[in-house]
Amino acid sequence: MKPKKPSIDKKQIRKIYKERVYHILLSFIMGICFLQLLCGTGINITRFITLNKQIHELRELNQEAATKNIQLKEQLKIYSSYKGIEELARNNLKMVGKNEVLVLIRRQPASVDN
Repeated sequence: MKPKKPSIDKKQIRKIYKERVYHILLSFIMGICFLQLLCGTGINITRFITLNKQIHELRELNQEAATKNIQLKEQLKIYSSYKGIEELARNNLKMVGKNEVLVLIRRQPASVDN
């Protein structure tokens, strides 16, 4: 004699089918959430790298600006005095004092021999 299979009625079959559909649907939704998590993480990592690069560049620019600012303050101190103004006039404006002669020596460009 063959052993009898336990009889499964239609309600149990529907219940098993509903559970399988529920598990498949839940797995699909979890897969979509996981993909979204991966994409979001990738985008945030690239953004983090880009922003760190920009921060580094801005810090370098800030350091250069601070150095330039210190140099300009030193020049301002120099040119605020009488000697500084006189030096500026002599060097940049080619001015001379009383009883002085300004001599400018110009160099001629080198001639090309053919």
